[in-house]
Amino acid sequence: MKTLLLFCPILLSTMLSCRKDDPALNPEIAASQKIAALRDQFHGKYGVVSSVSSEAVDLNMDGVASTDLFQEIDILPFEKNYHFNVEVRIYGFHPLSAGPVYSFSQAWPEQYISLKSEQWAGGPGLDYDPALRIDFLRQGTSRLFRFAEDLKSLHVFPNDKENPYRWVKPESVTVDPIGRLVIVNKRYLYTKEGAKQVTITSVYERFTKET
Repeated sequence: MKTLLLFCPILLSTMLSCRKDDPALNPEIAASQKIAALRDQFHGKYGVVSSVSSEAVDLNMDGVASTDLFQEIDILPFEKNYHFNVEVRIYGFHPLSAGPVYSFSQAWPEQYISLKSEQWAGGPGLDYDPALRIDFLRQGTSRLFRFAEDLKSLHVFPNDKENPYRWVKPESVTVDPIGRLVIVNKRYLYTKEGAKQVTITSVYERFTKET
């Protein structure tokens, strides 16, 4: 009888321990495993492998308009190493946050043009002038996002004070069948026809899991 009584507490302790370590029964373990899986699949830096505009534009002022922005913005391609990257950061639970934190940032070659009394704001209303000098600066900003339930898209949230013309929030971010990010932005570009708004679809491929 003593042996049986001793065995019962040991068995109960073992069962409780198994329950504690079972992700299906322990929400904290399940949540941690979910974060680890998301980090493995998405966390890291992504380089741009293609970028096309909704209509042909002449950004390099060579007289030939193209939808291929790699042709129009020489420093844009990933292999040029100007770091026009996308970063996806996935952080687990933290005492200062109510849950996991998902951060998205996209660097882009923003056009800057000095006018007589000010800098071009990046929006409509600027006519073509061959005397104007165009500088490209790598800029971007971070925003929070959430995943769709099927993990096939990212919903990027706007910041409190968005600039309507610069560092624009993506219209959409989707995940293609091989894990690349397909990002759609609406941007104003200064072209040989003046400033115009176009829709740009860029594809980014992860090259490192480090951020």
